[in-house]
Amino acid sequence: MRNYHSNEMGTVAVLGHSGSGKTSVIEAMAYRSGQIGQVGTIQRGNTLSDYDPEEVRRQSSISLTPIPVEWNNCKINLLDTPGAFDFNGEVDAALAVSESVLIIVPATKGLTTGTKEAMYKAHDKARMIYINGIDKPNGNYHEKLKELQDTYGKVIAPIQVPIMEGEKMVGYVNVAKMEGRRFEGDQTHPCPIPEGMDDLIEPVKAMIDEAVANTSDELLEKYLNEEPFTREEISQALRLGVVNKTLIPVLCGTDQIGISIILNSMVAFFSASGDMSNSFIIHNNLTDEDEIIGFDEKLPPAAQVFKTYSDPFIGRISLIKVLTGTIRPNMTLINQRNKGEEKLAKLYIMQGKNMIEVDELNAGDIGAIQKLDHTKTNDVLSDKNFPIEVEPIKFSQPYYGRAIRPLGKTNEDKISAALARFLEEDPCLRFVTNAETSQQCLYGLGDIHLDSVVSRLKNKYKVEVALDDIIIPYRETIRGEVTHRTKYKKQSGGHGQYGDVEIKFEPSHDYSTAYVFEEQVFGGAVPKSYFPAVEKGLQEACKHGVLASYPVLGLKATLLDGSYHSVDSSEQAFKTATIMCFKEALPEAKPALLEPYVTINVYVPEEFMGDIMSHFNKHRARVIGQEILDDRIMKITAEAPQTEIMNYAIDLRSMTQGQGFFDQEFLDYEFMDSTLQQRVIAARKPKE
Repeated sequence: MRNYHSNEMGTVAVLGHSGSGKTSVIEAMAYRSGQIGQVGTIQRGNTLSDYDPEEVRRQSSISLTPIPVEWNNCKINLLDTPGAFDFNGEVDAALAVSESVLIIVPATKGLTTGTKEAMYKAHDKARMIYINGIDKPNGNYHEKLKELQDTYGKVIAPIQVPIMEGEKMVGYVNVAKMEGRRFEGDQTHPCPIPEGMDDLIEPVKAMIDEAVANTSDELLEKYLNEEPFTREEISQALRLGVVNKTLIPVLCGTDQIGISIILNSMVAFFSASGDMSNSFIIHNNLTDEDEIIGFDEKLPPAAQVFKTYSDPFIGRISLIKVLTGTIRPNMTLINQRNKGEEKLAKLYIMQGKNMIEVDELNAGDIGAIQKLDHTKTNDVLSDKNFPIEVEPIKFSQPYYGRAIRPLGKTNEDKISAALARFLEEDPCLRFVTNAETSQQCLYGLGDIHLDSVVSRLKNKYKVEVALDDIIIPYRETIRGEVTHRTKYKKQSGGHGQYGDVEIKFEPSHDYSTAYVFEEQVFGGAVPKSYFPAVEKGLQEACKHGVLASYPVLGLKATLLDGSYHSVDSSEQAFKTATIMCFKEALPEAKPALLEPYVTINVYVPEEFMGDIMSHFNKHRARVIGQEILDDRIMKITAEAPQTEIMNYAIDLRSMTQGQGFFDQEFLDYEFMDSTLQQRVIAARKPKE
């Protein structure tokens, strides 16, 4: 593969529902363009994209994979992405570095949630749709076309009508040019438009004309005057509409037939990386100003790391998008995050798992570098005289959590190192050790996401783990007031132990701290030197409440009185007396459980508002605000018990067909319902 310049290449993210055929279509494009000599299949597990053992086992993609192809003297960097919602972080990365998007849509009835999510996520990109599998028994191209236009309106611009013989696609009519093409082996040849297709072609021609008319005032006037468009007008309008993101061409075929027209259309309609329509904003640290630039080879070199792979044998592999200039081997660049120097060794382009060495990568290209010492995903490497930063990739936030438990001592020793590799690879994973519960908590985007981590830990690093529910950090407090006196007296040979305290316990109503300690002792009944010991006893006692042994919050303790012995009293005696007083008094002070609440902000299209509100009502949440954002996106703010939204990542995905997202943060502790309180207390009792 020769070196390509920014005006000869582009990066295309391939999106679609799981099972829509993305990987198979990309495999066919790699074959048709001559990059591979044999087409692999998902079933045999030998495709370029899905090479990871976990992908082969699942027969679906779980990570982003670059597949560069050459076509018509252009280079197209295809980015295969997973269709499952749990791996949306890979889609986030692909969209961040792509100029255009190809959306694979199955020809079966109904728009899948994956199609809707792909259209939603790629709304600010140049897009093209490929209706795949029209030769399937339940495939219907024209019905699918109507569903797309009913949903997305006049931006849908179909340019093909398939020529079918029985259930097999044998060619197509290019409606924009009104030409027939018939497949012969790997080639297509001109053919007459078959008779009897007028009823199929006319609606598609009407869609094209309507879409073209909406690209300019001149063409709209021509359309209203019922004047036919010329081929040149249609072709220019389609390209302009795609670049301006106002038109979405629609193609059709199977994962083997119609592949060439996808490649031809990407070259014809999508803009090259070097086109200024693909400009972006940088922050220049020398001038401390933002600038709008494009993928310009004349500028000094800079690149952004958008994906990190961790290989047990090779080590770290960083995928980069070259932003400016030309990157070459043995070049030294500066990491703008930590100012560390990175000496680049060899440069590669990735074709699935295959690494092909190259001698340069120009602005706009996708490549790979091994063993960068100071660099991780989202870092920018640039020339020391061109210190720039770009907007970091915004990855989906991980809120679905499970406790990860090593199976056996051997796995316990290896888990930290193995998980560190996964955290390097996947910004949508988060690992936290809870000091209170001693649980190691792993957070991701959903159950499939975490299950894949467990499977890969076992297969890739020989670490076996199990997933458990995360323990909710409940707290205890009191609702009432009680004054109690406790005397601790112990006599054994020599000095004894003597401590006597009278303490008033009452609510402080401040749940940000365990306790407030005061003293109102008169006449020296308890010497001041023992006050710290009383507070230490209180501090220790608050670690375990009297209902279910949860830590105590919101307690006010006032030392009122007591007595001491000149010989037998000690700090330890007063500390012990305080702990005893706490345990004896709190059952009489109306103890209660507190549960953690979070503030949750949900962002969804307006049509899902009813489902969101209904779900909140069923899960004890309080909606406290609503706001209309851009593109008819609604922001709903609610306060909810943490225990009720542990699975909200999965619930929201189901309710919104993958189009909603949310963030959350800890709010406060609130009193728990008495019925739920009894269940929690019962669950904490030791099993007999």
